[in-house]
Amino acid sequence: IGETPFPEFTVVVMLDDVQVAYYDSNTKHFIYKGHNTSDKIHDDPAQDGAYVFGIIYQSMKERSFHLKHHLNLTEGVQVQQRMSGCEMLDHGEPALIMFKETFNGIFVDHAIYNNMTHFTYDSGTLLLGYYGIRQAYEKALFENVLLPICIKNLKTILKREKNVVMRKVPPRLRLIKKEVSGGFQVSCLAFGFYPRHINLTLLRDGQPVAEQELTVGEVLPSGDGTYQLRKSLEVSTEELKQRHDYTCTASHLSLDNKLDVSWESGVERVHLSILSALLVMLLIVILLGIFICVPKRWSNTASQSKLVNVDANVSE
Repeated sequence: IGETPFPEFTVVVMLDDVQVAYYDSNTKHFIYKGHNTSDKIHDDPAQDGAYVFGIIYQSMKERSFHLKHHLNLTEGVQVQQRMSGCEMLDHGEPALIMFKETFNGIFVDHAIYNNMTHFTYDSGTLLLGYYGIRQAYEKALFENVLLPICIKNLKTILKREKNVVMRKVPPRLRLIKKEVSGGFQVSCLAFGFYPRHINLTLLRDGQPVAEQELTVGEVLPSGDGTYQLRKSLEVSTEELKQRHDYTCTASHLSLDNKLDVSWESGVERVHLSILSALLVMLLIVILLGIFICVPKRWSNTASQSKLVNVDANVSE
């Protein structure tokens, strides 16, 4: 809201976590962004999308006018955001429809219509006097207009994109050890998985490490349509002197059983020491072989040279 080079109203349509469409107030067209773009999008989703987004646009413009007046905002750029959507059960029946709105990062209101029976509306603190009127209006709009349209188009787009959003890609798991000041950092990394929900746990001697001891990252996109998650633990020098078994374990929708990878700190240090000793011994043997073989070869060469000189004298 205000003078910007961007459209005043922009919509991004998501199916689960995959973008499938786009709409803005400049083009006023429902633009399909799904993976199956080679197929022509049906007219119904495009027409329904333009109709519903037009309703939302006008609703948000009216709302912003009252909020700007209420907050005494006369200049500058204001940001109004609304998240709305519907959910469908496995057998195709509607589960819920909802929306949540903010203005400049401040909660405005929230409504949810659950199981076609329970409607809840929270008018927040910015829309004083709106509760009763707004609740009746939103319930009627949800029940009679928005929910049927949303579920119908959800079924259509899900049919087109089911190979993308319903796929199951198992995670790959790594236990990464990195030397840091004062000890080691042990990181549990799960990557390449889909869908995005995953349970990732770092165990020490079979017991889960407390979350407050861990540095926990967010589930991030990997850029190839899958996700990754990392959890790290700082291990002190004193703890390294003891023998501990660190295990990274993951459970995911794509796995029948838990996936895990382990590192036993004390054993690895012993293995490294043995390996170092073996490498030193091998190097000594190689050097001794070189010292023995080179003088012997030099001696043989000198003898052959002497014989050649004797033969030459006899010929003369």
